[in-house]
Amino acid sequence: MKRYALAWGLVCLVGITGASAQEPTLAQAERQLVAEDTAAARQTAEGLSSADGDAEIQRLWLLALSHMREDAPRAALPHLERLVTLAPDTARFRLELARALYLIEDNERAYHHFQFALGGSLSLSEIATVHEYLHAMERRKPWQGHARVAVVSQSNPWHRSGEDFVDIGGKLLLPVPEVESATGLEIGLGATHLPRLSRDLHARLHLMATGQIFEKSDLNRWHLRGEMGLLSLGDHGRQIGGGVSLQAAYGASGRIMHGVGIYASFQQRFGDRTRLAMRMTADQLSYRGLPQLGGPRITTAMELSRIVSPQLRLQGGVQLAHHHTEAAFHRRSTGAVSLGGEYALRGGMIAGLEARYTHIRVAEANPLQLQYGPERSNRMGITARLMHRDYTMRGFAPVLIMGYERQSSNVPRQSFDNLRVSLGATRNF
Repeated sequence: MKRYALAWGLVCLVGITGASAQEPTLAQAERQLVAEDTAAARQTAEGLSSADGDAEIQRLWLLALSHMREDAPRAALPHLERLVTLAPDTARFRLELARALYLIEDNERAYHHFQFALGGSLSLSEIATVHEYLHAMERRKPWQGHARVAVVSQSNPWHRSGEDFVDIGGKLLLPVPEVESATGLEIGLGATHLPRLSRDLHARLHLMATGQIFEKSDLNRWHLRGEMGLLSLGDHGRQIGGGVSLQAAYGASGRIMHGVGIYASFQQRFGDRTRLAMRMTADQLSYRGLPQLGGPRITTAMELSRIVSPQLRLQGGVQLAHHHTEAAFHRRSTGAVSLGGEYALRGGMIAGLEARYTHIRVAEANPLQLQYGPERSNRMGITARLMHRDYTMRGFAPVLIMGYERQSSNVPRQSFDNLRVSLGATRNF
């Protein structure tokens, strides 16, 4: 009897061991992928139970590679998106996601992830591959779209200080209309057409419309701007452009302003991680019924961004503007400096923060407020931006933007505090 019991025990042990040997493992799936048996590798990886941690990341990576090797980028996308959510610091995952997006012609998102991939540890051949993709995307499509929609709540959209009356010569006169609080909708729509004229030269046609719609229709504003010029492309992401522009602003009573001007732009990458962009515009503005507000306006802006790692991007900028008007008390110069960054956390959350300082100088004092002298205003603002990669709708992710702004000035009516909360959407994630 003991012999039968011992024999049965050995049979069971051999059976259990044999069954375990047949169970699929990650190592087995890896060997199949190396042997270019992608279908078997994918089947093995799919048969594994989903787990947290490194094992799940490895399983998703095997599934993504099996689809990519079979030229099925759309099937690979869900796995690659999940990998970047779980491990945003891994440059290889960013690179493969960017490549899949490029293959399905989603250029905007592909460009975003190629840039962040350059911030990680890539081989020389991988870096060269990224630059080839970036170079191809710059020449790929003649059309670019721009869209922005946000619900905006502001405590004082016209930068009112909250005072009930205007102080003129020490006397409180002229009650201020009730416009300090308003909720509205901000809309921005635009398109850029870049038809090719030669190998590296394109024509550029650009149209942008922005507007603010409030509950009180008298506060509604619209602005249209069109540009027509040339764009030259070069190595290292270099872009040099220039042309002419037309613009107009409208309110409840019709056209408020119109203008003509010229613009010039420059952009280039330095190394693999740093990008410099510059732009200058010169416009001649005319305001209906208010000739003293018209005159030339020159604006210069420079922005420098650096990809520190696949998780972190830092950027800063400087902007200078001068509006020379007929009336000296409307003639003003503005300078602004900004510094911010964006960080991708594990789990899918992406957070951004930007601080901005602006200084405003007016040439002469307003005749109605001579006691204060020429305006000197300083504005400090901070903006936080939050989004999550996993919450998307038709390829867009919602973005929550919260901002606080405070301006101090020697002219009381120009001092204010402003709060802003916007809910928008983006494709760059």
